[in-house]
Amino acid sequence: MSSIKGSDVKKICLACEAGAGSSLMVKNGLIKKAKKAGLEVEIVHAPATQIPADSDIVVCHTGLAGAAKNAAPEGSVLIQFTMFMNDPNLKKLIVDLSEDNEITSS
Repeated sequence: MSSIKGSDVKKICLACEAGAGSSLMVKNGLIKKAKKAGLEVEIVHAPATQIPADSDIVVCHTGLAGAAKNAAPEGSVLIQFTMFMNDPNLKKLIVDLSEDNEITSS
């Protein structure tokens, strides 16, 4: 299982299926929460099969976890969520980044 210290995270990729709407909503929510927490981390959006090679953390819906895991850069952390709004794993990610905790794949 991969892990990374919060302060080492420079880029988070929100992996999606079609790029239509729901995952973009999650990405925008993450950006707002990161900004509110004072975090300086780049948050991007990409298809689960085309995750940028410099992504430290890959965030995806559990239904896309297999595809995201196959396309994610080696050593990146995979965070899965089930709810598009107020998912506890996404809330924990922001807390862990803010507190410089060790973040591990879910």
